[in-house]
Amino acid sequence: MKTGMKVTLTWSMRFALAISAVFAVAALVAGGVSWRLQSDEMIRALRNEVRADAESLALAVRDGDMEDLADQIAARVAVSGDDARIVAFVPSDGGAVLGNATVDVPFEGVRQLVPGDGLHLHLPPAADIPEGYVAYGLRLPQGWLMTGHDDAWPREQTEILLDSFGWGLGLALVFATGFAIFIARRTEARIGRMERVLEAVGAGRHGLRIHDGGSDDVARLAQSVDAALDRLEAGIDAIRQVSTDVAHDLRAPLGRLRLRLEPVALDPGLPAAARREVGSALADLDQISATFDTILRLARMQAGMVAIAPVPVDLTELGREVHEMMLASAEDMGHRLVLDLPAGAALVAGDRGLLAQALVNLLDNAMRHCPAPARITLSLHRDGRGWSLSVCDTGPGIPEADLSRVRERFVRLDRSRATAGNGLGLSLVDAIAALHGARLRLENTADGLCATLVFPAPPAI
Repeated sequence: MKTGMKVTLTWSMRFALAISAVFAVAALVAGGVSWRLQSDEMIRALRNEVRADAESLALAVRDGDMEDLADQIAARVAVSGDDARIVAFVPSDGGAVLGNATVDVPFEGVRQLVPGDGLHLHLPPAADIPEGYVAYGLRLPQGWLMTGHDDAWPREQTEILLDSFGWGLGLALVFATGFAIFIARRTEARIGRMERVLEAVGAGRHGLRIHDGGSDDVARLAQSVDAALDRLEAGIDAIRQVSTDVAHDLRAPLGRLRLRLEPVALDPGLPAAARREVGSALADLDQISATFDTILRLARMQAGMVAIAPVPVDLTELGREVHEMMLASAEDMGHRLVLDLPAGAALVAGDRGLLAQALVNLLDNAMRHCPAPARITLSLHRDGRGWSLSVCDTGPGIPEADLSRVRERFVRLDRSRATAGNGLGLSLVDAIAALHGARLRLENTADGLCATLVFPAPPAI
């Protein structure tokens, strides 16, 4: 069973169609007014013609020259071989009617006559009877005079005008609609580019710009957006540089501090309590150094300073190795680490070390934030033509409002404050995914949270 597809017109397309409709209505109104004026003018001209003809014949009647009148009527009847003209004279003394037509009821002034409806024509049998006549009647002392002309001319002219107007309007409407749709599609394409650039900037590609070279309102809007993106990129770069500089500048003094504390911790004369405190301090220093290393690495990735030389990486093999490496830690924390990998190879192009780091970070996040005992599943499956590498757990998940925020640097949810970490794990995974043309997808399930690296179809290797 076929289901109808709902077609949604864009605002630009609706505007184009509305302009075309307004043009059509305006053209119809203008054409209707023009047709009415021209039709009235042709009828007026025809009425003046038959009146002038009747008044011309009346001059002969008033002069009393009935023979001249008969000759003129006969001449008009003879000339009107196409049955376009009618003429009649009914003498008041009851004499013979002159002309090629009679009426049931004589009239004065202009009258519209229809053959067979009060008008009787004395024409040859093969004559082509017109549909109607415009006639003019005069009452004279000598009798009643009428002349008339068929109304085919105004009717034919009206048909020609309507045909010409219809064709002209149709062609103009097609042209106007086509031009309006062309402008609408061009505007849609420009707005579409603007949307794509903004989406890409929102995804982290802060160097993209719209670069609309037009001079209309859309171009001015694009230029304003580009200027805003310039300021945004400058602000992001400044913040990123500050964090990078801080991390870089603090590594040296932290290293020196560690070198000074290590001999103290190894001193045999140091009391046990002091030794524990110094050891704890050394562990904290190691964690701070690791955080700074992560900041530097993340900053380099997000600044586009890390280039990878893609090589074939088997995600099945990589998943198996990382699972084996993390299995003992998971068991120590009371978790069950499950492996669900396909039998065959799953090749992607990338940096094996970075992908391993991303997978370790995802597993480490799940183990630290899930209350024991939790089931943590490392799985790999097809996603269209690409692959999806997932770490799913049975933990509390992440509030929907925070799913996008947890990718940012140093973001730690309130319930994670009591666990070890620096809030950089998912940021690093997100950056590694972007380097590989992949994306990090976070979604809550009925059991917990699934963090998935979605890889596009691999290129030919």
